[in-house]
Amino acid sequence: MATPHRLEVLKARAIMTNVGDGTGHGTWKCNKDPGSGCPHMSVTSKFLRLATIVVPPKAISYLPILPPVWATLHEDPDLYPRPSPINPPAVFALGLEARCTCGVARRMADPTTRLQCTVYTLVQAFSASIEVQICHACSIGRQCYVGPDCRAEGFLNVNNHTLFSHSLLDNYTAAFTSSETPFVAWASVISRRYLTMTSEPFVGAPVFRMAWFLFAELQALSGDMTCPACGPHPEDTIWDGVTLAFSRKQLRGSLCPPTTVFDKAPEHRSHYVYQQTVLIEPDLRKAVRNILNGPSLISPAPKTSAMPTVEGMDEEEEAELAQVPDAKASVELIEQINQIPTVCTRLTSLSPALGILFTKHFGLQAIHDKVRPLPVYREFFIQIAAEESILQMIPVPALGNLLHFVRDMSEDNRAQLLSLPAVYNVLKYHLSNAPSTTPYPPELVGTLTWLTTRAVDVVARLIPSEDQLERPQQIQEDPWQESGCYYSMPAIRLHPRYPRLKHDQVNEGSKRGATCSKFYGQYGQQRLTGGIMCVWCTHSVCYGFHCIPQGEGRNDVFSAIVTHWPKAPKRIIYDFACALGPYCMTREPAFFAQTQFGIDNFHASRHTKCSPAAFLKSYAQVDPRLARINTSAAKCGNGGISRIQKGVSYMGQTRAIVYTQVFISIWNHVIIRKRKMTT
Repeated sequence: MATPHRLEVLKARAIMTNVGDGTGHGTWKCNKDPGSGCPHMSVTSKFLRLATIVVPPKAISYLPILPPVWATLHEDPDLYPRPSPINPPAVFALGLEARCTCGVARRMADPTTRLQCTVYTLVQAFSASIEVQICHACSIGRQCYVGPDCRAEGFLNVNNHTLFSHSLLDNYTAAFTSSETPFVAWASVISRRYLTMTSEPFVGAPVFRMAWFLFAELQALSGDMTCPACGPHPEDTIWDGVTLAFSRKQLRGSLCPPTTVFDKAPEHRSHYVYQQTVLIEPDLRKAVRNILNGPSLISPAPKTSAMPTVEGMDEEEEAELAQVPDAKASVELIEQINQIPTVCTRLTSLSPALGILFTKHFGLQAIHDKVRPLPVYREFFIQIAAEESILQMIPVPALGNLLHFVRDMSEDNRAQLLSLPAVYNVLKYHLSNAPSTTPYPPELVGTLTWLTTRAVDVVARLIPSEDQLERPQQIQEDPWQESGCYYSMPAIRLHPRYPRLKHDQVNEGSKRGATCSKFYGQYGQQRLTGGIMCVWCTHSVCYGFHCIPQGEGRNDVFSAIVTHWPKAPKRIIYDFACALGPYCMTREPAFFAQTQFGIDNFHASRHTKCSPAAFLKSYAQVDPRLARINTSAAKCGNGGISRIQKGVSYMGQTRAIVYTQVFISIWNHVIIRKRKMTT
C-alpha cells in the first residue's frame, strides 16, 4: 500500500499512455493535460521513437569489416579499399552483395524502390536515400527489404532505416579500450556533440549498444592471438585470473570452459603418489625449519620486555627491570637448542652424509665455535625441509644434469645446474673458497648423491613409462560466443576423467592447504561468475581466455593446456604455481614432466610458507637468461582488462564474451603493432 507521501509524489507526475505500434505513433493520453497540445506528448513521443528503433538480431550488413586503422596489422587481410571518413553519399545503391536480414540475396529481376534513412556519423546525423527490394522470403505481414551492405562506403546498415559509420563505431572501440567508457556515458557525449552541430538527435544508448555488437560480430579481428616473437606455441606462458565477471543470473548452459568433463571423455588411471617430499617424516621437516628459521644461536642477546616508566622509580631500578628476559623467547631458544641433537641423529639415519653436513653448519659444535651458518646452506636445507615434492627442488628436466654431475664433477657439468639454484649456489661457494684440488667436501657430494637417489625414486613411482594422454585430434567446438572459450589454438583433446582422484569429485577450496599461506582469488563468492582465465606471453600478448563459471582454481590452467596445447609449455608462471605443479604432475605426469612451474615476482611475497624453489626469481638470480621473462606481463594485461570490469558486470553472457574478446583482440593488435614499429 502506498504511503500518503508516496501518493503525493505520484500525483505530481505526468503519466503518458500510448495506444499504437510501440514506435511513438498512435493515440496519446496524458493524465495531467487531456488536451491535444500537451507538452508531455511531444517529449515522450520523441523519447519512445529514439528508444524503440527496431534493431533485428542480425544487421543487413554481413560482410567482414576491417579493423580500426589505428590497430591494423600488416598480416590483416585486405578485404576492401578503406573508405575515407567523409560525408555519406546521397543515395546508397543496391549492389550485387545486397541481402535481407534473413539471408536472402537480391533478385536481379525484381524492381527496386527507395527509402529514407538516417545516417549517424562521428559528428552529426544525415538524411539519405537507400535503394531496397522487397524480400519475399520473410513471413507475411512483416515488411522486410533486401538492402545494400554499405561496407564499401564505410557504413553499417542495421535495418535499411538506420546506418552507422564505421568511424563512429570504431571511435567507441577506441574509447572503451583506452579507458573505462560505458555505452550510456559515450552515447551522452555523442548526443551533446550532435547538439553542438545542430544535428538530428543521436540514438539512445540501448540502440547504439545493439548496433555496436552487430558491428563487433562482423569486424575481422583474427590472427592476433599469436606473438610474432614467441610463435604459435610459446615456451614461457604466464597465467592469471581476472575478476572480469557478469551476473550469475545471466549464466547460460551453453558456457563450456575447458574444465568441462564430457560423458565421452577418456578415463585415465592416474592416482596419488605419496611421500614425495625430501624428508618423509612431517615432524622432522618441521624441526629442521624451526632450527633454520629460529633466532641466531651465536651469542644470542636475550630479548627484554619493554617496561613502562613507573613514577618514583630511580634509574638503577629501571635498568634492573629492563634486564628481565622475555620468558617466551627464552623457552623457544631452549627448545630450539634441544632439537638440534635429535635432528642431527635422525638426518644421519637417513643419510650419513646429510647428517654430517647439517651438523657441520647447524650443530651444537658449530654454535659453540660461533660459526655462523652460510646463507647458501640455509636456503639449501630450507628446500630439503619444504612441504613440497622433491621435484620442486629438483625438477625432472634438471635431474639428468645432477646425475651427470654426481658421476663427473667437472666444471662443464656444474654449469649445467643453473636450473637447481640451491645446489648451484652451494657449489659456487665452495669453488670460490676451497682448494682447487678438492673443492667440494665429501659430505656435500654424499648429500647430492642421496638427493639424486631420492628424486629418481619419486620419478619412477610418479611418471609412467608411456604418456597416457591422447594424441592431438580435431575436436568439434561450440561457437566461442556461446562457450566462452577463445584460444589461439583449437581444441585437440577432451578433458580426461580421473576416477581415482577423490579431490576431483569436489570443488576446490579457496586455499591451497596447510603448505601455503596464499588464498585463491574468491571471484565468484558473491553474485558474479568466476571471472576469466587468461594466458600471456612475455611480451604481453594474450593467447586466449575462457570464462570461469564459479571460481578460479588450478584446474583452469591445467585443463586449458591439456585441451589446447600439443606439447606442454617449457615454463608455466602462475600465482599458484606451488599448487599447480603437483596438481598437473599427479594427473598427467608424462605430459608435464619437462615443464617448470614458477610463481611470478608480483605474488611471491604473499607465499610465506613456500620454499624459494617455487619462485621464478630464485632461478633468475643464477641464470641471467630467465631475467628476460617479464613475469608481470599478465598483471599489465589484467590492468588493462580492468577498464571493462564494470561494464561487463551488467551484461548478459554472450555480450560479455564478445565485449571481452574485442578488448583483448584490440589490445593484442596495439601491442604487436608497437613491437613491430620499434624493431
